[in-house]
Amino acid sequence: MEEDQLVTIATFSFAPQMGLVRSKLESEGIECFVKDELVSQTYIYNAVGGIKLQVKASDAQRATSIVEEMGIFDIPDPKPSRMVRFDRMTRRLPLFGKLDLGIRFFAFLVLLAVVLVFVYILLIV
Repeated sequence: MEEDQLVTIATFSFAPQMGLVRSKLESEGIECFVKDELVSQTYIYNAVGGIKLQVKASDAQRATSIVEEMGIFDIPDPKPSRMVRFDRMTRRLPLFGKLDLGIRFFAFLVLLAVVLVFVYILLIV
């Protein structure tokens, strides 16, 4: 491995966490590089693996030990989004479970609308 080659030592979902670690590493004299930082401002940041904090290969071992000492990864994950919870709930349903999440959500809305119309008709008649 070349000494100038960049190595990803940590990934983050949130820029403030990454900034804290980056500041610590730079205060220790380790030059840091950030990959996919702007992607964190979109809804697809997890699709690219989050924000990647990189250092030169020659600094990787020292930087990794500093990050581990900081205990930054002890922070619990935030509560899952509603779509993640919807996915978990509907994945087990017969006929629905094998559908793509977007199609499953649309089918659920259509089914809900049909049920509401049916109940409305029953209450009026």
